[in-house]
Amino acid sequence: MNELIKLRQKKIRQKLRYLQYELMEAKIIYKNSLQKFHKDFSGDIKDQPKSDDKVDTKDPYAEIKTDVSEDTMKKVYRKVANKVHPDKKGGDKKKFQLASEANKNNDFGQLLEMADELEIDIELSNELIDEMNKQCNAVVNNINTIKTTTAWTWAHCQEVEREGLRQYILATITPPKNLTEEKTKTEN
Repeated sequence: MNELIKLRQKKIRQKLRYLQYELMEAKIIYKNSLQKFHKDFSGDIKDQPKSDDKVDTKDPYAEIKTDVSEDTMKKVYRKVANKVHPDKKGGDKKKFQLASEANKNNDFGQLLEMADELEIDIELSNELIDEMNKQCNAVVNNINTIKTTTAWTWAHCQEVEREGLRQYILATITPPKNLTEEKTKTEN
């Protein structure tokens, strides 16, 4: 039975690794898509009323919304953090920061990768396999969310769809002229 659990764990780890790479790729493509979107719409967007609010520069897709239990996440994080803590002999500040960031963003896959890399023994169990399956689902959801953004859609649409999509995007980001005119009148 232990052999079967080991095999299942290896399979799900491979799946999670693959999905982690897919997520990294999606984030890079999203970043490029966002740059293209801003370049293509900068003339239209710059005419928008300026907000007094500060712009949030945090990556909206850094955190993975996962169902992995807090206890499981904590156990793996503590094992990794304990091994790389900068105050310990042989500690590594960069790896510690990477582990802390992974923990903060609920990136269970990254914590497991670090545990593998550092040869930290993680208990084999059906529960851990279930937790890795949950993380796989969370990563897939994150990838799908990125792929449904306006910037991604714009960067990947067919040339024949581009003008119609442009008009739709402008209609959603540009307030109607009568609202803009009323705001200007009330400010004066």
